[in-house]
Amino acid sequence: MLNPSIFRLTICLILIVTLGAAAERSAYAYHTSADLAETTMTSQEWDAILQRDADAEARTESPVLKTLPSPVSYQVRSGDTLYRISRSFGIPVQTLLAINGIDDPGSLQAGQLLQIPSEQAGLELPEGQEGIIRQVLTSTLTAYTAGVESTGKKPSHPEYGITYSGSKAEEGRTIAVDPSIIPMGSTVFIDGIGVRKAEDIGSAIRGTRIDLFMDDVKQARDFGVKKNVKVYVLEGTA
Repeated sequence: MLNPSIFRLTICLILIVTLGAAAERSAYAYHTSADLAETTMTSQEWDAILQRDADAEARTESPVLKTLPSPVSYQVRSGDTLYRISRSFGIPVQTLLAINGIDDPGSLQAGQLLQIPSEQAGLELPEGQEGIIRQVLTSTLTAYTAGVESTGKKPSHPEYGITYSGSKAEEGRTIAVDPSIIPMGSTVFIDGIGVRKAEDIGSAIRGTRIDLFMDDVKQARDFGVKKNVKVYVLEGTA
């Protein structure tokens, strides 16, 4: 005689298999009917579904904020040519002609403002800073401090940390320049560094070389020498 426990277990297994097969047939029937519906849809119905999905995605996506670069202009200097200006910014002469509506390349005049494509100028100016470039230089960068190693002055000196212009030297703002090249008080944009102010001079600072002020001696030494750096002298020069 069959054990009652085994009998009940057998019945349960039969029920599970039967119900599973029925569910599978039901799912198959559902997917088959869905596939059939897809094949019978018109192109207009498909377009409506795609548009509905696109609208749903647009509602759930986070808005993307796009920051557009500020417009940049270059102020033509005496002796400038379009070729020289194009080389300074790394853009074709034809681009300068087209953007500025210039028909005669020889018609440039000192003081004339030329529009420079913002995305190619590569200037990231702080808010409120006017993007008019008066001069483009290729410079060598070094760094200095207020201490004896750079200025020969000790903290006890009454002019310790005071620049040639009379202001207190400040890291992130003060640079030493040759005033015959970059006038004292000039605001400059240094590629890879940012905006700085010409407030100081130095016995070794000649030509286009620029010395960046830093508070820490080790940091200044580690900065080393960086050559062939683009420097833009901006509007607002004293």
